[in-house]
Amino acid sequence: MRVSQLVGELGVSHVTIRRDLEALIHDGVLEKVRGGAMLRQSAAAEPAPPQPGPAPAQRTQRTLGVLIPAAYYFRHVVDGIRSVAGSTGGDVRLLLSNYDQAEEPALVRELVSSGCAGLLLAPSVGGDDPEALAYLDDVPVPAVLIERAAPGEELGRLSTVRSAHERGVASAMRHLRDLGHTRVALVSRGESQSAAFVRRGWADAVARHGMNPDVPNITGERLGTGPTWEPGGPASVLDELSAAGVTALLCHGDEDALVLLQHARGHGLSIPEDLSLVAYDDELAGLADPPLTAVAPHKEQVGMVAARLLLDLIAGHLGQTPVHIQIEPQLHVRRTTARPRNA
Repeated sequence: MRVSQLVGELGVSHVTIRRDLEALIHDGVLEKVRGGAMLRQSAAAEPAPPQPGPAPAQRTQRTLGVLIPAAYYFRHVVDGIRSVAGSTGGDVRLLLSNYDQAEEPALVRELVSSGCAGLLLAPSVGGDDPEALAYLDDVPVPAVLIERAAPGEELGRLSTVRSAHERGVASAMRHLRDLGHTRVALVSRGESQSAAFVRRGWADAVARHGMNPDVPNITGERLGTGPTWEPGGPASVLDELSAAGVTALLCHGDEDALVLLQHARGHGLSIPEDLSLVAYDDELAGLADPPLTAVAPHKEQVGMVAARLLLDLIAGHLGQTPVHIQIEPQLHVRRTTARPRNA
């Protein structure tokens, strides 16, 4: 049988077929040939006695199903999941939703039907609608939300592991307050639940530290949420910050912070003398010129803790009570924050 034939008949990927063929070749059941494998003569002549076939969940009892919306942020989370799965002799089946909320229920069903023993899910949840994840109520295997909280305020059945984004923002705002800043604006173009946590953390910190609330809070509603800025977008933001007398800015997302940093030079603004700038993410911040002060969520640790929690749920060690864990980010102070010029 050739690999191309199996792909067409079984509807699975070349990678899956080749992995399973290699295992059978290693066990001496098959003999490798160009483009596929064939049954060894000895195996063909002496068929093995019939054995009861395990159920899919038994065959893949160490396989963790993972659904993420995008690779940019979540690749480190997946690294943490793979590390834990590999250390226990398991593996990971990964699907990508590309933030297509309508497609996610079908992707979850695919993970379940493939025999995954448990699920680690980062669905595209943006609001507080408790029905947004109702399709997960009937999932027959343990599931943990990663970098998400169950929407709504009612008790749910899903455990969660996420970054404590609000506390990460609080650390950045405390750093700016200690430097003497009282007018700290926010740019957050994202629509994800994490973006909502960042905005909540900023608003709470402004109130808690007695900062001036009459500063720009610029979201994707005005600037757009796509991966690129609209023409003139960065310049309009910098104009608004200057007009409002802002001395510091928290920017959710390294890429947006880098764009504003680059445009600030041509706008006559000196960073950090005229405007202190803090990025939230720390994927690229340290490579900027000058290196950006940034809040860094511990994404790999989120993945590791979530995978360990899921394995405990699969093993029945935690019962049915949902567990909610938050991992604190870290503030990396670099060269884009300083005391206000007139402080």
